[in-house]
Formats: sequence, C-alpha cells, structure tokens
Amino acid sequence: MSQVIEKKRKGLYNPKYTEREVWPVILERISGGQSLMGAVKAMKIPYATVKHQLRHNEELKKKYYEAIEERGDYLADELVDLSDEMPPADLDPQLINAWVNRQRLRIDARKWTASKLRPKQWGDRVDVSVTHTQISITQALESAESRLIDNDNVSDIEINPPKNT
Repeated sequence: MSQVIEKKRKGLYNPKYTEREVWPVILERISGGQSLMGAVKAMKIPYATVKHQLRHNEELKKKYYEAIEERGDYLADELVDLSDEMPPADLDPQLINAWVNRQRLRIDARKWTASKLRPKQWGDRVDVSVTHTQISITQALESAESRLIDNDNVSDIEINPPKNT
C-alpha cells in the first residue's frame, strides 16, 4: 500500500491516464506545434506521469522523438505565415511597434526551436570539411636537392657559420 501512496505523491500513479488512450492525443498535439508541457497542461495530466511513461517505454519514446521532429517541421513551416501576417486593422497605431516586436519574438522562438529539433534540416549549416593532403618531408627534401644539383651556378646561397652555444 505504501508504494501506491508514494507513486500518488510523485504523480506517477493515475490509472485513468493509460498510455493507449492518452499518448495518441499527446503525440498529435506535439506534431501540431505544442510542447510536451503544453500538451499535458491542456489535457490536465500530471507532467511527472507522462515523463515516467516515456522513461519506461522504448516504443513510446521512439514515437515521441518522431513527433518532436514533426514539430520542428511544423514550426519552420509556420514561419512564413507569421512573417506574412498583417497587423490587425483595429490596432491602435501606438501599439504597432509592440505588435511587430511580438511577431519578431514569435518568429525567432520558432526558428531557434526548429533548428534545435531538426538541426540537419533547419539548423545553421557550417561546413567544416577538411581535405586531407599528406606532405612527405623526405620527398620535399629530395626535390629541393635535385633542383640544387641541376643548377650548377647557384650563387645566392651562403653557408651559415656555426653558432657558438
């Protein structure tokens, strides 16, 4: 009996929130742009319950990560609509700057989130590819020596005197 009380205290015991009934709705909400926190708040489900279910169900975790990727795509697609949105016609002219700043914040938040959820698709691409060329010191010395031997009239080379150490 104490285990049930402990689970209730942590928000992990709630038989009405079965994975089969709740998770399809949660995953659909996440795919539609909501965060996990927003989805569980809207459904009035304890956050600890869904996190517990995620930790202990690998198949559910896989579906959750797929929904997160879809959320990144949704947020990226939403950027164009937000940027094309015009201020409401009845908006007080003094509040236009506040409305524009709010739109900018919404766009920046979605850009950042999409780039973190799907970095290969929406992240800033920085190409740091390096072409590997190996240099042979022995071959370089042989080449330099052959150039000296081929040119008998080398007059611009002076021998450095040994240094006293």
